[in-house]
Amino acid sequence: MTEGYLQILIESLEKKNQVLDKIIELNKVQAEISSHQPMDMQAYDKSMDDKGELIDEINRLDDGFTSTYELIKNAVQAEPTKYRKQVLVLQELIRKAVDKGMAIEAQEKRNRAALETVFRMKRQEIKQMKVSNTAAVKYYKAMSKINTVDPQLMDRKK
Repeated sequence: MTEGYLQILIESLEKKNQVLDKIIELNKVQAEISSHQPMDMQAYDKSMDDKGELIDEINRLDDGFTSTYELIKNAVQAEPTKYRKQVLVLQELIRKAVDKGMAIEAQEKRNRAALETVFRMKRQEIKQMKVSNTAAVKYYKAMSKINTVDPQLMDRKK
């Protein structure tokens, strides 16, 4: 029974590693999207939604792993030599998952910095457009007053 649960844990970690690989690929896609100008916000939003679904899947896998491990924890700790092979495989899979998690974190930081740069440029563009619009409105008002004659200068004699 315990060996069956250990196999389930191994499969769960393998699935988690596959999902982490997908997240790494999505992070690469996001980096590529944010590097192109103008940035395709719809594609970026879709990749964020896809990544959100993968993160939800990781959370489900982690919850299942934790609950399954709680079932066999005492048996494995009581006889560590009996389950040594499976425990070593689990440790290696956990090590890979942690490494991938660290790589994802680094990618996320780079993507965030790139996205902040894009947003900063967009804010500058918007600010410049506002300044241009304000100048155009002032110019229009000034030009519209040129052809008008003030009433106090009109001759009132008939």
